[in-house]
Amino acid sequence: MDEMKADYEVGYGRPPKETQFARGRSGNPRGRPKGSKNLATLVLKESRQPVRINGPSGARTVSKLQAAIMQLGNKSAQGDLRASRDFLTLVQRSEDSAAAGSRSEGVQEADQRTMQNLLRRMSMLATTNKTEVE
Repeated sequence: MDEMKADYEVGYGRPPKETQFARGRSGNPRGRPKGSKNLATLVLKESRQPVRINGPSGARTVSKLQAAIMQLGNKSAQGDLRASRDFLTLVQRSEDSAAAGSRSEGVQEADQRTMQNLLRRMSMLATTNKTEVE
């Protein structure tokens, strides 16, 4: 026992060997139940639920998210300053993400050019190595 203490010093992050979990055994054996949903999944599922709204052209069905955005836009148009601020922030973020999406296409083109250059250089290197061997 004294030999074991000499090899292993107990301290912060180093519990005594006899109180550690056995190898291959979890400290939380039951863990999170399979199929349980996290908050993001639940929020997205709820935001996609259909809701019936009445408009100038009659009743129609839209998602809860779309209905909420429509209400926010309507309140903004009526002069609600808080709704205007929130709505304009959402519009700005949407425009930024749309612009980033168009920029990503340019990145893909740049990636393809880089890959073509690498392939060309590798083939040139392979032909150079063949001539040196012969």
